[in-house]
Amino acid sequence: MATLRKILRQTQDTLQAAGIPDARLEAEVLLTNVLQMPRHRIYAYQEQELTSQQEELLARLVGRRLKREPLAYILGHREFYGVDLAVGPGVMIPRPETELLVEQTLFLALMHPSALLRAGMEAGELVIAEPGTGSGAISINLAIHLPRARIYATELYPEALKVAAYNIHRHNVADRVTLLQGDLLESVPEAADIIVANLPYVKSGAIPGLQPEIQWEPREALDGGPDGLDIIRRLLHQAGPESAERGQHKLKQNGVIILEIDPHQVQPLEELARRLFPTASITTEQDMAHLDRIFIVDLSRIEC
Repeated sequence: MATLRKILRQTQDTLQAAGIPDARLEAEVLLTNVLQMPRHRIYAYQEQELTSQQEELLARLVGRRLKREPLAYILGHREFYGVDLAVGPGVMIPRPETELLVEQTLFLALMHPSALLRAGMEAGELVIAEPGTGSGAISINLAIHLPRARIYATELYPEALKVAAYNIHRHNVADRVTLLQGDLLESVPEAADIIVANLPYVKSGAIPGLQPEIQWEPREALDGGPDGLDIIRRLLHQAGPESAERGQHKLKQNGVIILEIDPHQVQPLEELARRLFPTASITTEQDMAHLDRIFIVDLSRIEC
């Protein structure tokens, strides 16, 4: 039987030869998953020998990774904003850049006029809608950090609904997060103070050229149409005055819309948002790479 030191080196070399990024890190993660030990303890047991069963299990996991199956799918979970979430082939894997979407939503939620007016009061909760929740990552984190918010998380696809339901119950936020099946905002039963979403925004033609790991993820979670904005446009129209005129109010008069976008989509989105919400303040926030990543339409701030 081989020692942990030798197996770790062999696994790293195998992943590296296949062109997998962060081969050393992934080798450590796969090995500690097999051994059921924290990654920081791996170097304290360098001479420990693996059993034949452990070696076989590791070989199966490495084989899956060599096919470029995402590590998160192999492990069955992914950490997002400090919360461990179950993930699987039916949902998009939460990305680190989407943590900025959560941070911006938390900030705007705390500064929203409704929250400020209701501070210290027992009645009146902030209403948040998250269309296209996927794994439930955003809604769960908002529920944890905004315990007095009432959140509607919607999802169209049954497989993603199952994963979101599991994560919501696992993190004990089912009393604050209502999971609904439906297309974007259609199933949301009341107007929201805040609409937050990470919807598909990749151009259809760009998907075949993305990393091999991304090809494993559900296309419906990535494909935003020819210019990447088909679904985001539908959401803005659902939240806009046209729906309100039909009696389908989805956004309050002082509401806020917060979206994750591709940096190249700012101009067309701004043009559409100004037509639909002419008095709103429209801003963008940059990600760690200094790229415009978060698009905000804020009706609580009037732009002169």
